[in-house]
Amino acid sequence: MRKDTFLRRAIRRTLALGLAAVTALGLSVTASATYAPPFDVSAEAALLVNLNTGDIIYEKNADQRMYPASLTKLMTCILAFEMCPDLDGTTVTAKAYIYDEFYGLNVSTGDIRRGETMTMRQLIYAMLMQSANEAASIVADYLGDGSIPYFAEMMTERAKELGCTGTNFVNPHGLFDENQYTTARDMYLIAKHAISIPGFLEIASTVHYEVGSTNIHESLAWNTTNTMMRKGTTYYYEPVKGLKTGTLPEAGKCFVSTASQDGFDYLCVVLGAPIVQDENGREIDNKAFDDTKKLYEWVFDTFSIKTLMEKGRDVTEIPLRLAKDVDYMKLASDERFSALVPDEIEASSVVLEYELPEYITAPVKKGDRVGTARLILAGEQIGEVPLVATFSAERSAVAYAMDRLETVTLSYWFKFGVVFLASFVVFYIILMVLRNRSRRRYRRPQR
Repeated sequence: MRKDTFLRRAIRRTLALGLAAVTALGLSVTASATYAPPFDVSAEAALLVNLNTGDIIYEKNADQRMYPASLTKLMTCILAFEMCPDLDGTTVTAKAYIYDEFYGLNVSTGDIRRGETMTMRQLIYAMLMQSANEAASIVADYLGDGSIPYFAEMMTERAKELGCTGTNFVNPHGLFDENQYTTARDMYLIAKHAISIPGFLEIASTVHYEVGSTNIHESLAWNTTNTMMRKGTTYYYEPVKGLKTGTLPEAGKCFVSTASQDGFDYLCVVLGAPIVQDENGREIDNKAFDDTKKLYEWVFDTFSIKTLMEKGRDVTEIPLRLAKDVDYMKLASDERFSALVPDEIEASSVVLEYELPEYITAPVKKGDRVGTARLILAGEQIGEVPLVATFSAERSAVAYAMDRLETVTLSYWFKFGVVFLASFVVFYIILMVLRNRSRRRYRRPQR
């Protein structure tokens, strides 16, 4: 099928503009208190985020540069979805040169042969399920106008558009290159965007896929490398869906996944977990899966959304000037505030810090916004709520008149006028005294 380069580039520009609009609306990871689980995380870097609230629950070296291994294919698949509106109608034939890179290497493949034709959807299945390296290069060659390096540049640019600041791609599959790197935080942004694409999570969560017959294979099928989704395996964990596994000697064990339970949705990134092998070089434990399962079990068992501030709760008071029969105004929260916190956290655990003026002046209407209360938990701000007046206060005419008088008497021009008048009076008195003396001398009789 002939590629329409202009159309694909127009689609990318439209997506970039849409992302900019979303960013302008301020949709981002929420700054929140992070917590330490009661176990060690073996991975070198990790990030656990609640997708419902945007709260970062746990992080470890989240901004440290890491090798992504086959997690790279998440970005390759993102571009495939975004640049090919018709995944089933777009067919691609594998070029022979693509296989030269893999000659003599023990890499994961989907057994896609030279000259074999697949739909773009099938190639995405191959990448996300079987971690097929040749499928990634086939897609990159097709979408990169015959240039895999150019496609890698597109991957890096798209990552920047998603907000990534520590990511660089030089290939579409994730085989080791010291110039190909990412961070746990960047990989979270990439994965979060991926699952927002309709159909992406469905493919990434498929355990077994029948390709059927092709122009080369009579029958072809793939199984997922994510054994946390495969019932009967050591690592099976029912809440997990997707997304991608990755392993390299230089990168360790890597895994990005989502999990949902009791109405809570999480995304977990684990990078650089140890590779554990026996004396024969066979893998005997997947530490990336171990870390992921422990983090999910901990967060599901420990955290819930709690209301830490009720709307209308009396919070503090502030001096009130010029009102009738009252000197202080009680302030109440104007919003309810809820947050995802450990179960043992109660509203009393939250410390309030206020941003208020020294006083307010009548008249004041009930509901007028006066200031803000910041909610502090474990030394970190987890949110804020506006504070409003709890009743209306009329201004006292007498108090107001006295205040105006005091204001006038304390003003610069009043003081200047008083000093000027006093100086003028003194000057006038002196002038009169001198004038009277002069007159007396003039009237003195001459002898």
